[in-house]
Parts: sequence; C-alpha cells; structure tokens
Amino acid sequence: MNREPDFESSADMRLLELQRTSLGLTAPPERVGWETRYAGDSAPLIDMVTEAPVTKSAVLAVTLTATPPGEVIPGTVVTYALSIVSEGAAHAAGAVVAVPLPGGAAYRLGSLQIDGRAADDGAADQLFGNGLELGTVAAGSRATLLWKVGVRMGTKPLVTIPQVRAANAGIIGGGPVIVERKGSVSAFAGELAAADRALYEPRPLIPVEIPADELPIYELDAEEAIVEEAAQAALSDAAAPTKPVAEAGPITEPEPVIETEPEPAREAVVFYGALDRPTLAFFERVFNGSKAPTILQHCIFGNALACSVDADGNDPIEMKAHLAAQSQILHRVSLHEKLGKKEPITEYAGRLLANMGAIAPAAVRAGGFSGADRFLFANELHEPALAVLRKIAEERERWDFVKARQLTLALQAQRVLLDDDARAAAIDNALRAYAQHSMTVLQKLFVRLRIDRTTGVLFQTDAALDGAARALLAACAFALPN
Repeated sequence: MNREPDFESSADMRLLELQRTSLGLTAPPERVGWETRYAGDSAPLIDMVTEAPVTKSAVLAVTLTATPPGEVIPGTVVTYALSIVSEGAAHAAGAVVAVPLPGGAAYRLGSLQIDGRAADDGAADQLFGNGLELGTVAAGSRATLLWKVGVRMGTKPLVTIPQVRAANAGIIGGGPVIVERKGSVSAFAGELAAADRALYEPRPLIPVEIPADELPIYELDAEEAIVEEAAQAALSDAAAPTKPVAEAGPITEPEPVIETEPEPAREAVVFYGALDRPTLAFFERVFNGSKAPTILQHCIFGNALACSVDADGNDPIEMKAHLAAQSQILHRVSLHEKLGKKEPITEYAGRLLANMGAIAPAAVRAGGFSGADRFLFANELHEPALAVLRKIAEERERWDFVKARQLTLALQAQRVLLDDDARAAAIDNALRAYAQHSMTVLQKLFVRLRIDRTTGVLFQTDAALDGAARALLAACAFALPN
C-alpha cells in the first residue's frame, strides 16, 4: 500500500539540503545502516544495547559526516555536518554537544552554522571546548550543525569524535569520523616554513585582539625542530597486529606433501604497558572533578599511558626506571606549586636515564589480553620515532622538560590488547585522538616557554585536551568487565 508523503520530514530534509548546497556540498551524506527513520514512522525504535523497543523515552540519534571524506592534503577545506535527531517519544532535555577539533585541523572562523543560521565564534569555542548547549530537543525535531576546518601540515588522519549528552535521553550513533590524508606528507620544520600560514593559524588576516593564552605558531629554529619532528613521529601509525593463518580443513584425498620453510617471524620494536583499575579511577576523578585539570595533570596522565617493557615484562633499556623518575618530578612540581614555589622549569627536567642504544627489534608474537583489573597496551615504534629517540640520546646534555614530554608522547600507547574487537576499536580511536591533541598542546607549550620559563605555564588549561582525555577514560571504563 502506498504511504502518503511525509511533508514535514521532506521539508526538513529540503532545508538541510539547501544548507549543504550553500556551503558547496553537492552530494548528501549516505544513510548508514543503523540510522532509523523519522519519529513519525510506524516502526518502533530499538535500543542499540538491549535490543528492546523504545517507545516512551527520549532518544537522540547522532550522525557526523565529513566532506571530502578522505584523501585530503594540507590546505584542503573539510566541511563537517552533524545531525542530532530526537527519535524518541519524549523531549530530550538539557542537550549538550561537544566536538573536539582534530590536532591536524584549524577551524575556519565564521563558518559555524546552527540550523541554517550563522553562529558567532563564541558558540564555536563552546562546541570545540566544554560543550555547546542546545537546550531541549523536542521529539521528532532535528538540530543541524555545519562547520569548516582547514587541513594543516602533518601525516596523521583527522579523527573527530562527537560527544552528545542530555539529561534524560539515550544516545545512539555518533561514532568517530576519520578523514585520511593523501599519501605521506612530512610535517618537519623545513616544510612548515614553506607552508601557507593560514593553514595552521586559525585567525583572520585582519587586526584582532589575540588572547594571552593563544600565542601564534611561528617558524621553528634548528633547536626547536627536534620537538616538532618528535611530536609527529610519536603519532606514527602502528602496524596492524598479525593474525594466525587458519588451519586447513581435513584432507579427503591423498595429496603430495610439499615441504616449505616456515616464514620468519616479523621483527619490530614493540613496547608494552598496563593501566590498572585503581589508576583509571584516579584519573577519572582528576578529569571529571569540579576543578578544570591543568597541563601538568595531562603530563602525569601521559606518563601513565607510556609503554616501557617487552612482551616478557623485561625492561632492556631501563625505560621503566626513567618513567618512574619523571613521574616523581611531575608530582614534585604539583607539590611545590601548592607551597607557592615558582621555580625555573629547567629545575624539573631530571635526566635521561634510559639506554637508547639498547633498543633492538625482536620477534613479534601474540601477547596476552587485558583482564578484569587492568588494560594491556602496545606501542610499535617505527623508523621516524626511532630516529628521534636516537637523536635525543646523542644530545643528552641538551635534555630539557619539553624533550622529556616529547619522549613520553613517543612511547604513549597506540592500541589496547582486548579480545572484544568493537571495544578495542573504540579505545584505539580514543588513544589516537588524545595523542593528536597532546601533540598540539606540546607545540603550544614550547612556544609559551620562550616567554615564561617557569612552572607557571604548566597550570594553564586546555578544554579540547580535557575532552579527549575524558573520552579515552570513558572508553576504558566501558570496556572493563563488571
């Protein structure tokens, strides 16, 4: 039987199409398999976790798309479209949306539109920070946000994870959107100097008042180049874990046996780390408390995420002792701040205790899986990161606070060892997003240290980095068995 046309839904979709056309988007986003119809449809909603019908509750369906979806190069303008549809029978009260900016992208000022109307940059700051308040989203209605970013120099994909919450509504959809780069583009200092400044400095070319906590990025000198190089190398893609070949089925007919030499095991430099339940609970209190966390607390968190031992739990390069010493130094900074001591940051650099010369590839074998009380992480160091570590080892006399953080970032966990592929993918994406934001904050920190070389710079805040940390902690908490 033919159904009458849904004029209200069609008008809404036509409005969305006009908004996309005004921004230069010609093709509408493809409908994903899980997305339900509008609330007026006869088919009941299904809870994505319990698979039970949802008839009387508030439900927000979140869809994020990016155009172009991939193969981008520095200078490309990517347009994001976020759709939030209230598909339940009840209104969704107190809806808030936050979308942390990827580390390799810069927001195009004035490009944010909310329901087809231009929004000011204050709303954009809220969207990319602690969250933009949407208020009550009525049942059957839709909120649409569109904005543009410019792709900066770098090699890593742009990972965007929308975060939507409401006081009384369940959230479905809203998975991460990954925009891959085209080929391999180096982001070392020489290419940064030749890059278009507008690609990595999200400010208009008119005189504006620049806040003190947003210093401009400038061309790096020879001494600073290693920090930028290391930060990019620390985010190098981890190789996909090897999977054992499935055994052949039973042989029904006699066949000649061909003897072949077994393939040699793949060798690589892989370090492992762990994060137990008490440590996870500690950082949940730090990043979800009433007081905004500081850059120093992110340094401590990054130190906890660093991988330092081999598959057998051995510490051949004495990295575990080095990280323990750095952890003590970071906590000493916090203690001295409480005592009112504001000393030069060079006093808190410590020494490079690890023996970088002992780093050597080893056969990669399947490791254990995370248990009920802890996560096991892995980090495979590729040649760009190894080259940076060797350079650090050669310049021990120039060891400083920034290089200590840069080494920690290079060792940060890249993937979690879980037997649940879906939950492992969620944590891996959150790890990548947090590493990208950490790289951006490290670059800003280096710039600020050129002006203020005291520990005071460590007690500033960064809302985007806070959001990435909370997303990572939430993914980990969800994956731990009850």
